[in-house]
Amino acid sequence: MATPKKKISAMLTAVVLLFSLVAVGIVWFPSILGYKAYAIETGSMAPIIPEGSMVYVKPCSNFEDYQVNDVVTFTDDIKNQSFTHRIVAIDKDDYLFTTKGDANEIEDLEPTSASLAVGKVKMAIPLLGYVASALKHTAAKIIIAVFYVAWAAIEIELFLTERKKRYD
Repeated sequence: MATPKKKISAMLTAVVLLFSLVAVGIVWFPSILGYKAYAIETGSMAPIIPEGSMVYVKPCSNFEDYQVNDVVTFTDDIKNQSFTHRIVAIDKDDYLFTTKGDANEIEDLEPTSASLAVGKVKMAIPLLGYVASALKHTAAKIIIAVFYVAWAAIEIELFLTERKKRYD
């Protein structure tokens, strides 16, 4: 019969493995395939991409790769902002996109430079953006670290207990 410590250890191990698999799945694996992940922080693209979703963006290297109706993520490193909207018009002479959030009544006030385009959104997973955003906070990192330390301490104690039983 399993001791309470072994039951706790098994539960913690399952949670650690599940968390690790999710982390690998949402961050590492898409990046290997060349995608960039972004958390959606507003409802401007709802209902197609609800607030709190994680979008996976395939970078485009040429202006000609973009078409009207593409959903594109733009980043502005100077303002440290990103947004994801649909292209509703393209100015090929000035390399500008007119964009609009699907939930917005009107187009964005100013055209967006093609130089800010990261790429086309290829996939969106609802709610996953909330998880990614939460993991950026120090408190979440501390909670995860404490969890891993507790799991490791229980595993070490169980290992030492089993070892002691064998040699007694």
